[in-house]
Amino acid sequence: MIKKSVFLGSKKFGFELFKALFVANKYVQWKVICPPDLHDSRSYLEKFEDFTAKNGIELHIMSSPESVSELTKHYLPDVMIVCGYYRILPSSMFKFVSKGVWGIHNSLLPEYRGGSPLVWQIINEERLLGSSFFRFADGMDDGPVLAQVNISNEHKLTISDASDRIENEWLKRIPNLWSDFCNDRLYPQEQDHSKATYCAQRQEYDGVIDWRNHAGTIDAFIRAQSHPYPRAFFQKENQIVRVISHEVDSRKIYGTQGQVFEVKDDYVTVCCGDCSAIRLIELQVDGKVMKAKNVLNSIKIRLML
Repeated sequence: MIKKSVFLGSKKFGFELFKALFVANKYVQWKVICPPDLHDSRSYLEKFEDFTAKNGIELHIMSSPESVSELTKHYLPDVMIVCGYYRILPSSMFKFVSKGVWGIHNSLLPEYRGGSPLVWQIINEERLLGSSFFRFADGMDDGPVLAQVNISNEHKLTISDASDRIENEWLKRIPNLWSDFCNDRLYPQEQDHSKATYCAQRQEYDGVIDWRNHAGTIDAFIRAQSHPYPRAFFQKENQIVRVISHEVDSRKIYGTQGQVFEVKDDYVTVCCGDCSAIRLIELQVDGKVMKAKNVLNSIKIRLML
């Protein structure tokens, strides 16, 4: 039976997940650990503070994995659930959690182990986008998997759409999953390590658009890094221009890759690889959102590759 648990995390999904766990079994004694991330626009720290205060739950704000490990060593929880925590926890800590440290990784493990897995799945135009509830182990996302959810990518989802749909799938599953946890009905499956793939952590400057790619590839690239991420971008002279809204142009257009083909009131068409094209609708420059024609106002413009 689960009596003492720790939740470690932040952000919207972490908050909704913790609420679902708390409501599913109010006999479990919780401690909540959040990073001090108020500087992050995605932070839900204030909501965690409000919810834990109203429900008499201990909240600890800790910036380092070492601090998390120290609390765990002294509290000796039965289980730890991690969601929305992006630093590597020391594996030496796991021995102090009798039923293990568990978390959600947004891929169908063993595929897409590593950083930014959902972003990479959308960039790679995967037909199914998935997420796994798994036990932390010594390696990179290589522990046994307890449950998985997946959604269709047929309608070319943005990163926000995909995240919301995956989160909704988990919130439907959590009550039964947590009941199994609390009643020791756990049947995790070892991953097939021979099928593992990996993805590197992404930085903001990885979002630069390569106009040599096909418009369909660029479309996926833009959707994968839309809000709340910094967005895909290109440079015009010394300006960083971020794509707010766009669509694929269905026409076959011969032109230089990165060339502005036409300027319309509602969009600007840019030539891409393989005679394809993207219509840019809204762009952001220096934090200001404007029509694409106000940024790219001439067919003489050639964007950097």
